[in-house]
Amino acid sequence: MRKHSYPQAERFLLSREFFGMKLGLENISQFLDSIGSPQNAYRSVHVAGTNGKGSTCAMIASALRAQGYRVGLYTSPHLVSFRERVQVNGSPISERAIQSFVDRYRSVLVKKNSRSLK
Repeated sequence: MRKHSYPQAERFLLSREFFGMKLGLENISQFLDSIGSPQNAYRSVHVAGTNGKGSTCAMIASALRAQGYRVGLYTSPHLVSFRERVQVNGSPISERAIQSFVDRYRSVLVKKNSRSLK
């Protein structure tokens, strides 16, 4: 398995955004199915809408942490560092976790993008 440096892993993930936005959940659903549906292993809150999602998510995450829950938070876009997008208990995800994700799933993501471009 190829090992990516953090800058390489970040560039790879950010490059996925250049394939354009496709409305709907088909792409993410297919990806999650292909890696074993890890989202089914935990409870989640999905916040949607036009305005205030970041603030709403931050408040929900803070309230859950205050109640003793271990909380993961994903927001986009980031302001300074890509690592801000994924937080666990208020701390940005580690560079190593991003590297590990890309090392493990790059081939699945590349294959998925290749099929959708045909």
